Amino acid sequence: MRRLFGAVVAGVLIALTLGAPARAARPGGSGWVHVPSPPFDYPAGLTCDFGVHGEPIVDKVYYRTLTTTPDGTARTEAAVGPLVYRLTNVSTGATVEGDASSSSLITHHDDGALTYRLHGPLLLGIREGRSNLPGGLYVVDGVAWRLDISADNFRTISGAYRIAQDVCADLS
Repeated sequence: MRRLFGAVVAGVLIALTLGAPARAARPGGSGWVHVPSPPFDYPAGLTCDFGVHGEPIVDKVYYRTLTTTPDGTARTEAAVGPLVYRLTNVSTGATVEGDASSSSLITHHDDGALTYRLHGPLLLGIREGRSNLPGGLYVVDGVAWRLDISADNFRTISGAYRIAQDVCADLS
């Protein structure tokens, strides 16, 4: 059964990767729901040495529940669509754009941990000492990479990824 589930998940990931590129418009079929991405504010020292404000300027990400737990909550979800943030250094007013338009397969674990299997870019805020990456605000990109977020919010990035943009350096 576990092998069959793994094959189904792999098939869904391949279909997302090949059939729905990261910058696709609304996916076809039923069950896809747009969940608006919120603006955010990181105080100085959280990810960058200065405060950062993020505002979505393109937000067309759609989610679909693929499997559920016995109580009906989502176990696995797919996400696809363009998401771009305008990122502002609140001290200087300098701005850059950060692309977060990855396609992903998200697994919700019983302990509250999350596993993202990704294709394409994702904007990640990393607190110092809370990841295998140094603290910062990055656009991480790749064709097949993984983000594991533990129940206590430790972020482990693995697979075929690269840091495509160091937002803190760009806003300095």
